[in-house]
Amino acid sequence: MMDIFENILTITGIIGLVYGFGSWLYYHKIKFYLIVNKILSSRREIQFDLMTSFKKNELIDFKNIENILKDKGYKYSKNQNLKNSKIYNLGSFLFEVKQIDSIDEDDRNVIIGVINAAVTYKTAMKIISDYEKIAGLIFEQENIDSKKSQSSLTLKYGKNNPFMGRNLASLDKESIKNFACQVSFNEIIGNDDPTTEDTDIFIFKESINYTTNNLSNLVNVARICFNTYK
Repeated sequence: MMDIFENILTITGIIGLVYGFGSWLYYHKIKFYLIVNKILSSRREIQFDLMTSFKKNELIDFKNIENILKDKGYKYSKNQNLKNSKIYNLGSFLFEVKQIDSIDEDDRNVIIGVINAAVTYKTAMKIISDYEKIAGLIFEQENIDSKKSQSSLTLKYGKNNPFMGRNLASLDKESIKNFACQVSFNEIIGNDDPTTEDTDIFIFKESINYTTNNLSNLVNVARICFNTYK
């Protein structure tokens, strides 16, 4: 009887040790956090905005963009249908296209993007892949030099921002009035992907932001960061 009791205590102790060590890794090591969250990714809701801006002197051809969306298999309705600003409802997300007046000669006066997305991990991965292709076709058909464009990704975490760090995360969230930090993406992720080398992200209290002139790099960063939701 004592042997059984001792075995139960031993097994319980081992389980507690493994759980404690796993919890420490989960909250202190972002790479371990990413692995665990990737395994549990199917039901997570990913919240993000994605925007690309570029300069175009002539009026943007909205009909051309609508044909691109159709060619990608999207059926859409228009939540906004102004002369120089349209929001297309593509079912799982909203796609915005607008052209503003240029104040400066170098202003990027056309903005395209995914706004207020709140979708599953699987849908987010499809959106980011389709977005890269749609933007590429728009660049090609509107004669835009993609190297002169700028793309920005904002991931919204609310009060569960994993990039805040354990020390800050242990504080009462209401006591943190503001937070902003610029960090090396590869260092904080523990990533050695050469395509994201020299990439910095901005960490805020409830979100992170990455801005770049290379849309492909942004897509790589997005795919990694989608695994940070829980």
